[in-house]
Amino acid sequence: MQSVLSLFRLGLDGLLLNPEAYRDQRDAPDGLRRGFVLVTIIGLLVGFAAMVGNLGEYASQPSSEAIAQTIHDGLRAMPWFGQLSELDSQFPAQFDTIFAQITQIIQATSGGGLIGSLTGVITTPLLMLVGWLIFGSVAHLMARALGGRAAFSQTLACTALAAGVNILGIVQVIPFAQVAGTTLLGLVASYVAVREAHALPPWSAFWATMLGPAILLLILIGLACVGVFLGIGAISSALQGGL
Repeated sequence: MQSVLSLFRLGLDGLLLNPEAYRDQRDAPDGLRRGFVLVTIIGLLVGFAAMVGNLGEYASQPSSEAIAQTIHDGLRAMPWFGQLSELDSQFPAQFDTIFAQITQIIQATSGGGLIGSLTGVITTPLLMLVGWLIFGSVAHLMARALGGRAAFSQTLACTALAAGVNILGIVQVIPFAQVAGTTLLGLVASYVAVREAHALPPWSAFWATMLGPAILLLILIGLACVGVFLGIGAISSALQGGL
């Protein structure tokens, strides 16, 4: 228990951007192991808090079937529905079929409920670990290219403290509660981690921290644009086929 509490305090030091904590983590012989355990513990805590909050939301919300039926009835009551029904007698049946398919997809992919909440307890720490490893690897390569001197294990040990900002996600234990600004604060904490791990000047540490996320953001924007164009094309083809 004492070990878990000490790791939790270490995560709080990371959240509070304590440079000494980052330096101690860099120089600790078991820094990498502590970082792995820290990210895992925070992920489990956030996942469990989100599960409790999601179950509270699920219990207080109307059923998904009632919501879908209300939307369905509202759409059918709109003027455009009557106009299209007059032009094509088969349109109401086609509309009901498409609406039912879309509703099934949304219900299958949306969160909520016991199964989705329990899954989040497992996936949250896994996603945090994967994100930590990917970011730490990219930041290490950038930092070394800019003159950094830390070993790969030291970079990972320090960037693990940046996961401390996710402690704020525990607020999700309250139904409908959300926390904002963790991404920006996480980048600030990562900047401190890279700077202290590699003893880099401020601007070098900044670029080592930001280049990786910037490249990833550009890739995601490109993929999103491709997805939007493909989706528009598929919808247009479906509408032309229906007419």
